[in-house]
Amino acid sequence: MTQFDSVTIEKSLCDDFPSLLTANASIAIIIDREYLDNKYENILNEIKVIIERVLREDLKNGGLIVSYYSWTRINLKKDFTAVLSITNCENTWEIFEDSRSEYLLLMAITDPDCPRLPYDEAIMAMLLYDNTFDRDMISRCVNALSRDFPDESGDLVKPLSVSIYRIKDSPHEWDRRKMIRTMLKQLPTKFIGKNFMVLVTAKLMQSLMEIARDLKMVDTFSQWFYVVSDTSFENHNISFITTLIEEGNNIAFILNHTRGGNECVSGIECHSNELLKSFVLGLSKAIREEAAVYGQISDEEWEIIRASKKERRNDILNFMLDNLRKTSKCAACTTWNVKSSEIWGNQYKYSAFSDGFLKQVSSDGRDSKETSNGLKMIDAGFWKPFDGLKMTDALFPHVSHGFRNKQFKVITYHNPPWQYVINNESGIVGMPSGVVFDILNEVSKKLNFSYVIHLAQVSTATNITDANGTVTKDIHLLTTDIPTEVLSLLSENHIILGAVANTINERYKRLINFSVPISIQPYSFLVAKPKEISRIYLFAAPFTTLTWLCLAGMIVILPPVLCIVNRLSPFYEFHRHQRTLGLFKIDNCFWYIYGALLQQGGLYLPHADSGRIIIGSWWLIVIVLVTTYCGNLVAFLTFPKIDNQIKTVDELVKHHKSVTWGMRGGTYLEDYIRDTDIHKYQLLYSGANFYPDENEEIIENVRKGKHVYIDWRSNLKQIMRREHLKTESCDFSLSFEEFMEEQIGIVFPMNSPYLDLFNIEITRLHQMGLIERWMKQYMPQKDRCSKQSTVIEVINHTVNMDDMQGCFLVLLFGFSAGFFFFLFEGILQYYRKFREKDIIEPYVD
Repeated sequence: MTQFDSVTIEKSLCDDFPSLLTANASIAIIIDREYLDNKYENILNEIKVIIERVLREDLKNGGLIVSYYSWTRINLKKDFTAVLSITNCENTWEIFEDSRSEYLLLMAITDPDCPRLPYDEAIMAMLLYDNTFDRDMISRCVNALSRDFPDESGDLVKPLSVSIYRIKDSPHEWDRRKMIRTMLKQLPTKFIGKNFMVLVTAKLMQSLMEIARDLKMVDTFSQWFYVVSDTSFENHNISFITTLIEEGNNIAFILNHTRGGNECVSGIECHSNELLKSFVLGLSKAIREEAAVYGQISDEEWEIIRASKKERRNDILNFMLDNLRKTSKCAACTTWNVKSSEIWGNQYKYSAFSDGFLKQVSSDGRDSKETSNGLKMIDAGFWKPFDGLKMTDALFPHVSHGFRNKQFKVITYHNPPWQYVINNESGIVGMPSGVVFDILNEVSKKLNFSYVIHLAQVSTATNITDANGTVTKDIHLLTTDIPTEVLSLLSENHIILGAVANTINERYKRLINFSVPISIQPYSFLVAKPKEISRIYLFAAPFTTLTWLCLAGMIVILPPVLCIVNRLSPFYEFHRHQRTLGLFKIDNCFWYIYGALLQQGGLYLPHADSGRIIIGSWWLIVIVLVTTYCGNLVAFLTFPKIDNQIKTVDELVKHHKSVTWGMRGGTYLEDYIRDTDIHKYQLLYSGANFYPDENEEIIENVRKGKHVYIDWRSNLKQIMRREHLKTESCDFSLSFEEFMEEQIGIVFPMNSPYLDLFNIEITRLHQMGLIERWMKQYMPQKDRCSKQSTVIEVINHTVNMDDMQGCFLVLLFGFSAGFFFFLFEGILQYYRKFREKDIIEPYVD
């Protein structure tokens, strides 16, 4: 194999290397004695003869100094112009590194399995081979794939990781196919990957392709590269593969296209002759061009504009490549053609004719490069000894370019927030939007395809009117059911996907398939917004009933105790105090205790220490009671107390006597609670009402607190927003519990080869947070009804009549009681006077 290369390290355009007009060019010819062994002398003599001939016949201007070396470790920093090396691959790359910094033109003849240039990066590949390749050839191939070589920047590139498996041959077809099947089944693809390089004959390739397809080893994530050696220029027909390549496959071939005959020559001598002849012609051309320019300018100007060593090297190299492509006969017949299969999406391609679907063209009118299943074989490149591997297209076009900008037809229907698709006044489908189309747009960019919309004819939900008076569609199309038209096209594999969000369930999985979930919708239930509890008894709210009873008990018990202690205390007898007034009367003790509770004190104070201790203890209790009461009263004034709300399924089924509940029929939730063995869900199902869809009557019953409506939490938020726009009030609340989750996915044909490919892209969109962002964008925006009803925001709350009505009732009760006692006292006084008149008093003179 002959190699040419040039170094690309930038230097200044002019250097100290002399012009070809003032000094002869020089070439270093390195012939590795160790590499050639006993062929060394013959090749050396042949090259010397070649040098003499080409210098005599082809070098018309200037001269060429030739230096011969029989080893590779030489100093290339001398004033060489070019280097011709004949050595092994490792030494060739060492010479290349040494010549890189000196801008030397390197011409290398080396091993046929030596890479021309290092790959940009390493990949993992598997090498399969049959008996057409002997052990030594396989060893050399593996060695070539697993070497470290620098790339254009000089950095080492990681080699391939190669796993080798031999396909045993057999004269019997049945035995051969059995051995291939056994070998493929045993491949640990989980650890070694799914990239296969297969070195086989054309006949064995057919059997291997059939078996690999049957074992489902050929898919969108596997890459099969077949190297077929037993083809030739005269016999390279592999048309049998057209029926073996299916949608979603990545299969490429490199076919031997070598010509036979005596006119095809090769060998080290032939390549050396052509290389040296071409180099000398290029050198002569460079000298002529420099002489033409030099004769027209001064020496000072020539030193400024003359070609640098790098530019001269590049000019000679380009001339040699052009000359060899036109005149080379060494290995000119040796050619390998690279063919790639283009198959992705051909089954689903959209056409403006035939009702939108691309119909298969008959064999007599078909493009010669396209088969009946839409397969196209692309001429992706070729390999020749002088040019090396030249790729005109990607080896695996779908791995590099996805669907290669094909256009597909997708079906959808209007179902917010997943799909917004509405016809305009002309009946044309408007610009689609929604979560599904945001996902589809992003995936289409990644996988390189476009799509056209076919709008399925389905019945929509109730029309509603928004705040601006615009008629819109509600979101209540069931995602559990798939329209017949969509289901038919998917089950018949006519479309690549349905741009439709549907519940992932087992009912349809025998006909279609689903992507990974694009969203998970939790269920909740809608209840009437809890009302504030009446504040008429707000003054009593800081203490519980038991606390009030204990306080009343203390007021009742303490006056007698205080009265008895005062009466029995010897203090007053010792000091001869009168025991008929003050705290010696029980009614005065009562009013003193009551007045102290209201922080009013009293007219009388005990003089004895025993009474003072009782009164002091009561004052301490009063301080704690009053402080606690005042603090809690402020809190109750600021944060109103709310009625208890039904928050969970357990609470809902316990209130079966006071409220009813219902949900839409035919949903995933109905199927689940009907078949589950969880007791609370069994009770939920047995007491539920099922509706075709929610209506005004249901919502009104929920508003009145008589009914509970169960649905997706997102659907319930839409209902709350709709009712808020209609009534401008917040009458509903959502339960805290999200008691079940429903997975929503995009629909695909049953055996779609691209399902996993789309799943990977959808998963990436989840990881980047884009789907969550789109969901928030299409869901109802927050408004003043969005906050939980139990959390009431209070800013600078003003005390109103609702807060103070209890106090006025206490005042009314007090006045009423006082007036009653006033009447009682008047009646009692009148009665006493009336009795006094009836008493006959004795007359005393």
